[in-house]
Amino acid sequence: MVIDQSGGEPLILTTKAPAKLIGKLTQYPPKGDLYQLQEPVDLVLPDDPDTVIATIQKFPAKVGGL
Repeated sequence: MVIDQSGGEPLILTTKAPAKLIGKLTQYPPKGDLYQLQEPVDLVLPDDPDTVIATIQKFPAKVGGL
């Protein structure tokens, strides 16, 4: 993730661990099925993976379809 900072260098963050989405597949191929994060995702600086800078709590996503 890149966050633009006005007048400064962009802040670049990466996930500490992969994000995992869970949901119920109602048909294949999926057409608009809703998925949620399995657990919150911690974001860290690439050169300091032990310090959590931010956390994504929710990230609902529809899979397939428009």
